Amino acid sequence: MRYPGGLMRHDRPSRVVNALTAWNEHLAADDLHQKYCRMAESAFVFYRGTAHLFWADFANDWRMNRFGSSRTRTWLQGDAHAENMGAFTSQTGDLIYGLNDFDESLLADYQYDLWRFAVSLVLVARRNGGFSGKAKANIINTLCEAYLDTMASLQGKIKRSDVILTTKKTSGELRRFMKKTEKGSSRKKMLKKWTTGEDDDRRFDLASSKLAAASPWERSDIQAAMPDYLATLPKKTKVSKRFFEVRDIARRLSAGTGSLGTPRYYMLIRGDGGSWKDDRILDIKRQTRPSGLAHLSAEEQVDYHRDYLNNAQRHALAYDALGKQPDHLMGWMRLHDGYYSVRERSPFKETFPTESLTSEDTFIEMAEVWATVLAADHACAARDLRIDGKPYSLHQEVDRLTRDRRPEFLALVRDAAFEYATQTEADYAAFLAAMQPNDCEGLV
Repeated sequence: MRYPGGLMRHDRPSRVVNALTAWNEHLAADDLHQKYCRMAESAFVFYRGTAHLFWADFANDWRMNRFGSSRTRTWLQGDAHAENMGAFTSQTGDLIYGLNDFDESLLADYQYDLWRFAVSLVLVARRNGGFSGKAKANIINTLCEAYLDTMASLQGKIKRSDVILTTKKTSGELRRFMKKTEKGSSRKKMLKKWTTGEDDDRRFDLASSKLAAASPWERSDIQAAMPDYLATLPKKTKVSKRFFEVRDIARRLSAGTGSLGTPRYYMLIRGDGGSWKDDRILDIKRQTRPSGLAHLSAEEQVDYHRDYLNNAQRHALAYDALGKQPDHLMGWMRLHDGYYSVRERSPFKETFPTESLTSEDTFIEMAEVWATVLAADHACAARDLRIDGKPYSLHQEVDRLTRDRRPEFLALVRDAAFEYATQTEADYAAFLAAMQPNDCEGLV
């Protein structure tokens, strides 16, 4: 296995700590402390907060040439793991399940997402306990088989409607999760959680520990950027100007793991009705270069800088490519300190509780779902990509490369997943030893 900067194994602990320090040096002291306390929860949460280490270790790994080619590039989630999929509302009002975080998205080989997801499942199984080595191997084998089965089953030009997973299309534990989410969530409940007051006096509830007042300067900066944001909306977005009437703006605090401390705001706008119950919340988040970019080839980095106006535009393009039904309020704006993505906060926004995966059958059931979603999204996201101006079919290319070599493919992903899960646990131990977390109570 490769290590950051080609480091030798005996150098790994100190170099990992140094890499973490360098990666997070921009954070304010309170944000850094909160992020590190969150990462101290488990090796899995640590893994979620260190996508940059994964990319440093795996980018341009020669082993991916065995089942990759120039025709296996697609939009990646970029930080694929079991808790970066979730339930959310589509533009038609349906609850759907799929990828829901595109901050780290970029164009690269499909195997990066699959390998990173596989490592996360080993870490979840080890955290939850009760799984034998054979059971964990079965889970990873299931993930790979379902991914390849999905690729093989797709035909011709893929339509977005072909890859939408609604409540009606689910079963077992996932269906129970989806129905519980439907029952427990609504726009009214979301607005009551985040705001207070009535009608035109509705404002964000600053008593929440997850919100803080935006300064007059921040409010002015955001409102001045609104016309440019509106110009970035999809052409099919048809709403009145009154729809975007700003009721309030607040700073969003303590969100995410890897992105914790990233500047972020919530904006409350009027929406399309006359009541506060029709208000919308826009999530405005600064976007930076995906952590995988620095570790890709020089040619791929040149392509990145040529193809995107800014990192927030890249985020919007990834969301459009990988999303089930793209947000018609998705766009971006430029503020004083960088480019920010703008999207609607879904009234239904829940992540499947991986802590509940305590039986092999249930874990395998979810592994099948995750693999199916990931493969379908990868295939759909590649449908408009070109090589020398000509389109190609990712799903047909993956099927061609793996059809007669499935055992070899499974063994490759399985070995990488187990090996890197063990390395992540060692990195996590080095992190804990350096951090010595003894004052995190109440922060995680």
